[in-house]
Amino acid sequence: MDKASLTDLFEFTGHVWEQIRQTAQGDADLVRPAPGSGWPALRDCLGHIVLAYERWLPAITDLKTGELPDLPPSGFRAWKGIEAHRSRVRDELAGRLAEWSDQELSAMHDVDVDGEMLRYSRGELVAHLLLHERGHHGDVTTLFWQLGIEAETAFEYRFHLRPDR
Repeated sequence: MDKASLTDLFEFTGHVWEQIRQTAQGDADLVRPAPGSGWPALRDCLGHIVLAYERWLPAITDLKTGELPDLPPSGFRAWKGIEAHRSRVRDELAGRLAEWSDQELSAMHDVDVDGEMLRYSRGELVAHLLLHERGHHGDVTTLFWQLGIEAETAFEYRFHLRPDR
């Protein structure tokens, strides 16, 4: 993928995150049990999305995956902590996207993925990370339904498109 497409996908995941944040505003919504959703609570799903950056940012920048941290039992129980962690990892990715050219994003590299050397471009890895987040947006809508949260959010990509396109 080229830089413009990756930047658009990055912006879209940020747009949806803001929709999630506006819909589930209270910290109580983060920790309320959500039986039948596949996730114990909203914080578990959102924490997984954010912690995936810890795993894939090293692959994107240093060509070696990191560990996927476990969500600590006491972690991500308040929006303040989730937002701080998310801002840190997203700012790092945004900085890298800003500095790399299309050519640098499409250059192929040997990447250590859990001890196995695989060929990927940095652009492919960025797309993988952002599409991973996008995939979990469906989980969030299921969690909202399980929690009885009325969501008037527009998670669909078409709502993200600007009128000038």
